[in-house]
Amino acid sequence: MSLFSFPKVYAQTPEELVGDIAIPKGVDLINQDAGGIGVVLFISNMIRLIIILGGVWALLNIILAAFAYLTGGGKPDTHSKVSSRFTMSVIGLLLMIVSYSIAALIGLLFYGEASYILTPTITPIGG
Repeated sequence: MSLFSFPKVYAQTPEELVGDIAIPKGVDLINQDAGGIGVVLFISNMIRLIIILGGVWALLNIILAAFAYLTGGGKPDTHSKVSSRFTMSVIGLLLMIVSYSIAALIGLLFYGEASYILTPTITPIGG
């Protein structure tokens, strides 16, 4: 044996190195719906959830602004607060609508399908 002898190291396959990792419960359903790629579906669902929550928040703000206007008693500072709250809620709703419309328009012009960006589908390599 020489002074600089090292033990032999043999390569392992990824299955031997990492082992089997079970897909968590619920993720297999998302992967199944998306054709095996659940990340895109997850992000698309999160965007939808944010848009829905934004719409509910804007509706709640409009209702609260109307209630504050009715109970404000004609005070000028209450009127300006209500006006600002209502205006910002309507602007938020318009921005959500415009962003979806722009995404649909870009999808229609460049890809021939309005829902191409809003509901993406990714085919696996070789499939």
